[in-house]
Order: sequence, then structure tokens, then C-alpha cells
Amino acid sequence: MKRKKLLQECLCLICFILMSPLTSVGQCELIKRDIENVRSTAIEVLQLSDTLEVFVSAVGRTNQYQTARSNTRKAQIYAGEILAAAYRATGIAAEARQRAETCGATDVEGYLSSAAGSAEKVKDLADQAFGYAKRAYASRSLSGMQNYLKKALISIREAEVAASAAAYAASEAHFCTTAEVLVAGGKGP
Repeated sequence: MKRKKLLQECLCLICFILMSPLTSVGQCELIKRDIENVRSTAIEVLQLSDTLEVFVSAVGRTNQYQTARSNTRKAQIYAGEILAAAYRATGIAAEARQRAETCGATDVEGYLSSAAGSAEKVKDLADQAFGYAKRAYASRSLSGMQNYLKKALISIREAEVAASAAAYAASEAHFCTTAEVLVAGGKGP
């Protein structure tokens, strides 16, 4: 019985050793997909922020409380969507960076570290903007709504800069992922 169990364990170990390079190469082939996901999520943040700015601008131009409140609610929804996209970008960038590290793609890892840092900054600024948008919607006065949305807009504009930096870093990482880097996955530098 012990010999049979020992034999099974040895066979499992041999299979694991033989399959490890295939798993690493498979993981390395996923880097390009991850990089594209980082870039597209950063671009999604930029698109959502453009829409948010439309509603914030509408609130700034109106003198009617009900119209401003309706547009403030829409701004709050878009601020929440930006925050959700920023959280996704942060997670995807961290996973892609980890995968690049595992594959020994140091250039790609450097760009993805930069993208992850920028995505983290986007997340923090989007969280701040969402907080201001919530306060704006809770405000009982038109001037209160406008003031809080101005603060939200400042945070979102800073987040746009960070999202652009994340998209740029992801694009640079994409250009570093050559076939040689992906095939050499798991072998290290």
C-alpha cells in the first residue's frame, strides 16, 4: 500500500514538473490581454468623466433647484461608475504586474507598476469625487450642490490625468511584450 501511494505521489510530482513550463507560458500569454484590459478600463474612466462633466456643467448653469438636483443625481451615478471602473483598473493592473513578474518580463513589469500606481491614484481621486457628489445630492441648497460638484469636478480632472498616465503606461507595456518575452515565460531573466 505504501509503495502504491509513493508511486502515485511520484507520478503526480513528475506531471507537475513537466506541466509547470506550460502553465508559465500560458500565464505569460495572458499578459497582452491583461494589458489591454488595463488600457481599456483607463479609457472607460476618461469617457465616464466626460459624461460626468456634462451634468456638473448643467448644474452650474441652472437656477432651478429641481433641475439641479436631477442633474446632481446623474453626476453622482457617473461618479460611482468612475469609482467602480477605477477599482477594476487597480485590480487588473496589479494582477498583470504580478503576471509579468512571474514571467520575468522586467520591462513590462515596470510599465505595469506605473499603470498600477496611476490606477491607484485614479481610485483615490474617484473616491473623493464620489464623496463630494454624494454631499452635493444631499445638499438642501442650490449653491451647496454647485460648490460640492465643483470640488468633485476638480478631483475628477486630476483623476483624468492619472487615468491617461495609466493608459499610456499600459500602451508602453503592450509594445514591450514581444513574442520572445512571452515564449521565455517562466524561465526568468
